[in-house]
Amino acid sequence: MITVWRADAGYEATRRRMVWNDRIPQRFPDVIVTVASDADVIEAVKLARSRGLCISIRAGGHSWIATSLRDGGMLIDLSRLNGVMVNAAARTATVQPAIKNTELVAALEPHRLAFPAGHCPTVAVGGYLLAGGQGWNQGSWGIACKNVLAIDLVNAEGELITADAQQNSELLWAARGGGPGFPGIILRYHLRLFPRPKVIMQSIYVYPLELVEPVTTWLSEIVPSLPSSVEQLLLLALPTPGVAAQLPSPRQRCLTLWSVAYGDSETETAAALAPLETCPVSNRMLVRQINTPVSWDDLFAIEAAVFPEGHRYDVGIIWSNAHPTPVLSGLRDRLAQAPSLMTEILVAVTGPPAVDSSARDMAYSMAAPLYVGCYSVWDNADDDEVNEKWHHETLQSLEPITRGHYMGETDLLASPTRAADSLAPGVWERLQAVRRRYDPEGLFYGHIGQA
Repeated sequence: MITVWRADAGYEATRRRMVWNDRIPQRFPDVIVTVASDADVIEAVKLARSRGLCISIRAGGHSWIATSLRDGGMLIDLSRLNGVMVNAAARTATVQPAIKNTELVAALEPHRLAFPAGHCPTVAVGGYLLAGGQGWNQGSWGIACKNVLAIDLVNAEGELITADAQQNSELLWAARGGGPGFPGIILRYHLRLFPRPKVIMQSIYVYPLELVEPVTTWLSEIVPSLPSSVEQLLLLALPTPGVAAQLPSPRQRCLTLWSVAYGDSETETAAALAPLETCPVSNRMLVRQINTPVSWDDLFAIEAAVFPEGHRYDVGIIWSNAHPTPVLSGLRDRLAQAPSLMTEILVAVTGPPAVDSSARDMAYSMAAPLYVGCYSVWDNADDDEVNEKWHHETLQSLEPITRGHYMGETDLLASPTRAADSLAPGVWERLQAVRRRYDPEGLFYGHIGQA
């Protein structure tokens, strides 16, 4: 166990390592503890209790707003806990919280098994699963947290306990999408696995931004008929490296439709992607790459290019029931005024959400047919004010159509009710009741910025 107090020489370097975003908040824990075992975690919890320090937890991924970085208290860094054990016969895996999406996928590959791991390669599963988990092949496998069968955790008393359907079931419920205010430190997730798709294919279509309206209208019409094994995203952004070389203006934003399908044969998988060939303005597309066999590494590489490391980010995510065409039309016009060329809009147009809004089995309970992500990206601290202003005004323009937010990527500091607005009605209150039951003294920090 490595303990770094605020007065120690290595404190600032350690604090900065706790943040993925180049925008590093001016928040300073009293002490940062990096653990390497269950015993270390138990010792750290007992130290916090003895010193009267509240605890925040970091699994090692990239929270845009650095939710684990608090003023005062103890930050427990779990980044060394990245093991995985696979039970191929039972189709289950036991994973530690800091294993990254790429590492989990690689560990399952020899067993021909898979999990709806997150799209971003460097995200650790701890925060990803607590937030719900928007992952690969979600249409067929479900939201990632739905496939958490049990958790092992250290509670507020410093005890190692298990939560599953039979014991401490409310903690399992909260761990399935309740977000970063969990009343304990999860050391292991027990996951349900799936047979690995024999074939993964992608089709990429690039259009000029002026075609947002016809492309979006057409896509919204065909999405309900797409197989559940197809996922697709619209990107209003600079072209990805794989297509930029084919464009006359690679430093100009365009509309990219990125579709991925999973199947048991190339014929089946290509057939699943076939409806995406029917766009009425296909004669005006700039790039067309269809039915390309890809690996998990190929998919992760595209995600890494879309969300590159080493930049300053401001991120906002909304769910909406609005028709996507006027929404994307307005966002395209807003994007033209963005101070940074790297700023981008990500949109998922889906069918009716397959989520139990009553949240009986999992706290994750907010979804809608339209998912909109605004990613403001820039490089220089001198440009913070102008980029933050554009970002705030853009999200403000979406407020009339906003149904809720995605806990995993929304800015919890933007509103004292943002976490509650990322859950179905009544779920926030139930979540707070779980916190009071299992952490009556408030040893663990709740959701940052929330009333």
